[in-house]
Amino acid sequence: MIRTLILVVITLVLAVALGRWLSTDAGVVVIGLREHVIRMSLATAAVGLLLGVVALTLLTSLVWRMLTVRARWQRWRAARRTRRNQHSLTGLLTLAAGDYPRAERLLARARGAEVPAAHYLAAAQAAHAQGATTRRDDYLALAREVAPPHLTAVLAQQVEMQLADGNTGGATATLRELEALAPTQPATLRLRHRGLVAAGAWDAIPALLPELKRHRAYSAERLTELEAESAAHKLAKSYATLAALEASWNTLPKATRALPVVTAAYAQQLRRLDASSQAEVVLRKALTRQWDGRLIAAYGELHLPIPAEAVRHAEGWLTEHPDDPGLLLALGRLCLAAQLWGKARAYLETVLAAQPSALVYRLLAEVYERLNEPSSAARQRQLGLDLATGMPTALPAP
Repeated sequence: MIRTLILVVITLVLAVALGRWLSTDAGVVVIGLREHVIRMSLATAAVGLLLGVVALTLLTSLVWRMLTVRARWQRWRAARRTRRNQHSLTGLLTLAAGDYPRAERLLARARGAEVPAAHYLAAAQAAHAQGATTRRDDYLALAREVAPPHLTAVLAQQVEMQLADGNTGGATATLRELEALAPTQPATLRLRHRGLVAAGAWDAIPALLPELKRHRAYSAERLTELEAESAAHKLAKSYATLAALEASWNTLPKATRALPVVTAAYAQQLRRLDASSQAEVVLRKALTRQWDGRLIAAYGELHLPIPAEAVRHAEGWLTEHPDDPGLLLALGRLCLAAQLWGKARAYLETVLAAQPSALVYRLLAEVYERLNEPSSAARQRQLGLDLATGMPTALPAP
């Protein structure tokens, strides 16, 4: 700024000095061209020379611009692409930071980008995070238009968002499109599984499990969990007869039946069908093979003709698991069923000291009632209620 001002001042001073000199001694310029003679004042010649220089400069600049128009166009496009990429990177970082409105504004400027589908998908994520379903679907539609080669990625993202919204019908329709394009891709198979779970179609999951295994859609550990979940849901159905339950149980692979969650579900159904003695044998054998909290919890819920036998078996496990809260709770419940009030109180009070819960307070209240201690029973019920509601009340000392 200062340098420009100094240059303007110097130019003005020189112009004034030249004007004063020309006014005192205008001078004459004579130009001879063959038989022609041109006479003009020095001032006119100077102005003409200046105009000629300006015209020549402008003409040279125009020719240069015409010759370099392609290179300058490429540089302009590169600069524009760089600015757009900077906006995109800023948008992605803003999306990661959780500023969804600003991220959406930045990412929506994707027309002309090298990979516009990626920007539209990110903009859809930002709109989805704000609950703007209409705008989200508009971005997804734009992504589908500009990215036919990447349509599977767009469809997979759309299914994810529809499942997150609880729109199982829309997710199923979109999933059909995805399956038509990439039926065996691990991502497609995972979305099929999630869609079945969301729809509550547990009966269809066993048929999908071999595909999930074949294409390694999940890890081996996760596949084992899925097998267990599917079998447990199958066994959790309402069975009219013991024979129907046994038929369903026998259809399961031996390895699946040995899973603790499946064995526990089977034992609970046996108990509901008044086959607790059979359930006791199943659970006892399973606990001998593998110690698991779900199995011991199911064991403690059994209603047996001779509960003292179950108490004896459970107390035998104390040698290896003396401080297991699940085993102590099961023993408390079994002793309560066997009318061993003193033992039941001892086991339940031990559990209460280590792992208080509303259930233990309720069971302990039942024990105190059997011991004819109504005030202690009332106190245990109140403590259990306080624990369940998170609102403790002042109680008198026992």
